[in-house]
Formats: sequence, structure tokens, C-alpha cells
Amino acid sequence: MQKILFYYLLIFTVFIGFYFIYGFSITQGNALVYPLDDVYIHLAIAKNFGEQGFWSINPGDFDSGSSSILYTLILSLLIKLFGDNLYYPMIINVLAGYGTVFWVYRFFKDFFSEKLLKIGMFISVLSMLYVMVLLGMEQTIHMMLSVIALYYIKQNEQSGYAAKDYLKLILVILLLGMVRFESMFFVTALTAILIINKRIKEGIGVLLIGFLPIVVFGLISIQCGGYFFPNSVLIKGNYPDGNILMSIWMIFKKGILMNVSFYKLFLFPFICIALYLFDNYKNKGLLAIVKNEVFIWLVVSVALMQSLFGLIKIRYENYIMIMLYVVVISISGKYLKIPKKITLKQSRIQQLFFGSFVCFVAVGVYLVFYSHFALRVASKNIQEQQLEMSRFLHDYYKGQKVIANDIGAISYFSEVDLLDIVGLGSTDVTHFFVDNKGLEESEFNNKFHKFLEDYAKENQYKVAIIYPGWFPNDPPKDWIAVASWTIFENRGTARDTVVLYAINKQEADKLLENIKHFQLNKNVKQQLLYK
Repeated sequence: MQKILFYYLLIFTVFIGFYFIYGFSITQGNALVYPLDDVYIHLAIAKNFGEQGFWSINPGDFDSGSSSILYTLILSLLIKLFGDNLYYPMIINVLAGYGTVFWVYRFFKDFFSEKLLKIGMFISVLSMLYVMVLLGMEQTIHMMLSVIALYYIKQNEQSGYAAKDYLKLILVILLLGMVRFESMFFVTALTAILIINKRIKEGIGVLLIGFLPIVVFGLISIQCGGYFFPNSVLIKGNYPDGNILMSIWMIFKKGILMNVSFYKLFLFPFICIALYLFDNYKNKGLLAIVKNEVFIWLVVSVALMQSLFGLIKIRYENYIMIMLYVVVISISGKYLKIPKKITLKQSRIQQLFFGSFVCFVAVGVYLVFYSHFALRVASKNIQEQQLEMSRFLHDYYKGQKVIANDIGAISYFSEVDLLDIVGLGSTDVTHFFVDNKGLEESEFNNKFHKFLEDYAKENQYKVAIIYPGWFPNDPPKDWIAVASWTIFENRGTARDTVVLYAINKQEADKLLENIKHFQLNKNVKQQLLYK
């Protein structure tokens, strides 16, 4: 068994080691550059909270721009104790990654056969765990806690929810509630399953503990002028609004019916699960499945809720993917071996299960290759675009009011007073999104354009550095485009080109002079648009 654990750790180490070394080799200055800009948002909020007590990308404000209470608090604590350091996200993610690998190993070792234990060693690759570590975000912790939660649910099912085991589960549920707001789906599904199985006391305990950090943070946020949920949840999430029936239909259509990612990621594991249930419970009824297959109901329910109300894009679904791999492998034993006696029906089920399992693995392999092409250049892209923007603003606009749409590195390095036109880091913009969510797209864009234009004037912002296409109905006509910066072979940022705007002519002259004096990364193409 120890030898198998070694292989678990070795596979994971090879992948993260290779990409960490490669990431350092493609960037200039031998500095760590994360392949995703969002990690710097966490660092900016954690720095402001740890040093000054402000939960915001801007010192002196409250803007609920972090979607992870736990991750930002951990970073804040480290900054408070040891000072600011760019490497904290990497260290936390590496530790959480190894923790996840260990708990996957322990899950199969303690509850299943050695054969399934051996199959499970590839989960860290197929579930994109190593990619989450490289990104430096909270998703790695989310994946680890999800696997630990499955472990303790299994342990509690075996022990009859003995006090000692239930306490361990409750602690993990508390941390899940803090790490990502999508954990509401996990907590809600587990609560419903426990209550249906007449574990009412345990179900209520899971519900109360799981929602406790969300409620506490929400009340603090409201008291400080924000919303109950973080800005990112309100802007990116799907929830009923206006005509309830039409909203529900649109949520279903967008999240599941017309969502290619839903079928790509979840179709094959769902087929495996359906075949298993048909083969084992066709004459036993629904309640028997709920009672005996807690994992299946839990993980499928979470996947459906995530698809409907959250996002299954880039990284948000990976905690579900690792749980699906754990669940599908755990039920695959008799379908991945040649039975002594084969019946026609069993042969068909086994063939379908095996084929779906292979396709599920093939999706994981595809994601490995897809991620490789992004990771190959993403850190370089971030350095050439996000870090150059932040370096320029720090040199020439430190302490001044600036408008942006990709705010991570800018908010962490630049020390500017930042307005985020996407709204993740600026509650005033989130207010607009929430108040006007039900409008038709054209009417929304017209109102949003006017809102941002007036807001910039009234609050005396000086420059903007944005993707022009992200500004509704194009940037205001009286904004002056001074220069554009373009990067090449881009897989790590939202757009190839950013444009630097001045809000008025006086600022345009200053901005042009600053751009001429700035030593731009030689790999970035600069075009002057104002003379």
C-alpha cells in the first residue's frame, strides 16, 4: 500500500514540478508569475485586510471582491504574521494539492479494493488538480475539502454517525462553507439526503454549520454597504429574476440544455452511474437508492445545481470532477473485470459501462492536452499584459483614480484607486448590475454605458486601461485613446490588446508623455493612437 501512495505522490509531483519549472523558464526576471490574473485579486484583498483591515482591492473601502472567505483569510493571516509575499498562493496550493492526493489515496485504501486504489492514482491528473495548483487559486483547497468530506461521509455511514466521526464531518463542512460559495450546493444536497434517510438531527447540523460562515459574512457585508453574497456571485451566478417561470426556463436552458460543457464533462460519468443504478436497484425503488447510494445522490445533485446556478467553466467545476472520478471508480469494480459467468444483459451493461468509463477518462486526457497549450504560454501572457499594466500604473499613477477591467495584478502591484467596470471589485458597479439585471441586453448596455461615463466624470477618474470590447457599446466618445498594447500567442488573458484611454485632453497629453517614457516589455507591440 505504501508503494501505491508513492506512485500517487510521484505522478502529481512530476506534473506540478514540470510546469512550475517551465513557467519560470518562459518569464523574464526569474520571478513567479501565476498563469491566471485572478490570484492577484486574492493577494490584493488579503494584503489590504491583513495590513489595514479593509476587505477590498482598494485601501479604505469595503468591496466584497473575493469569492473565498477561507482562502483570503489564510493569505491575510500569513501577510499579518510574516509580511507580504507573492509566493503564499503557490505554497498553500502545493500543500493542498498533496493533501488532496493523500485523501484520495486514503479513501480508496480504507474503503475499497487494491485494484480501485491503483486506478485512483491517476485522479490528480484527470481531475485537473495539478492545474488548479499551478493557477494558485482556492479551487485546490475546495477539491481537497470535497474529497475529505466524501471520506467522512463514508465513515459516518459505516459507524452510524458516531459522535466522534460526525464531529469530524461537521468541521469539514464548516471549512467547505468558507472556501467557496458553491459549497451551498453540497451542504443543501447532503442535508436533504440526511433528512430523507431520517438523520434529521445530523442533517440540521450540517445545514446550520455549512451556512454559518456564509450568513456571518453576508451580514457583515450588508452592514458595510455590500450585498449578502460577494460581487462575483451576483454578477456571474444565475438566479431567478423578474418573471419566475421564464427565469427558471432560461436558467435550465443556459445551464444544462444548451450548455456544451455540461455534456462534455458530466454525460459519461452520469451514464456510468445510471447503468450502475439500473443494474443494482431496478426492483428496489428510489428510497433504497437514496439510503444506500449517498455519494451518487450527493455528487449528481451538486453537479446539477452547479450547472444551473453557478459556472462550469475553466476551473469552477473541478471540485465536482474530482468527486465524480472518486464515485465512478468506486462503483466500477465489477464492470472493469471479466466475470466468471456472462449473461447477455450483464454483458451489455458491462460493455456500456466500460465504454462510458473510457470516454470519461478520455475527456480527462483531452483536458490535460488542452490545459498544456494554455499553460505553455499563460504565465508569459500575464507578465506581458497584466504585469506591464500594473507596472506602468504604479510608476505614473500611484494613488490616483484609474479604470480597468482585468483588475488582479493592477490591484495588487499598482497601489491605485481602482474602478472595476466588470463589477467584481467595485460594489457601486455591482449595484448597477443587480438593479438592472432583468433588462434586455440593448437597454442594459445603453444604461450601463451612461452609468460608467457619468461615474467616471463625477468621481474624477484620470485614465482607463481596458479591453474596448468589454465597455458596453464601446468606450465614451470623449475618452481619448492614446495607445494600444498587443501581446502574441495569447492563451492566458481575455484579449490580445488593451487600450489606454485618457478621460480628457489634459490627461491625454500627460498619458502620452508617460507612455513614451515607459520601458515597455519588448515582446509587446505598442501603437500610439494620439499625437
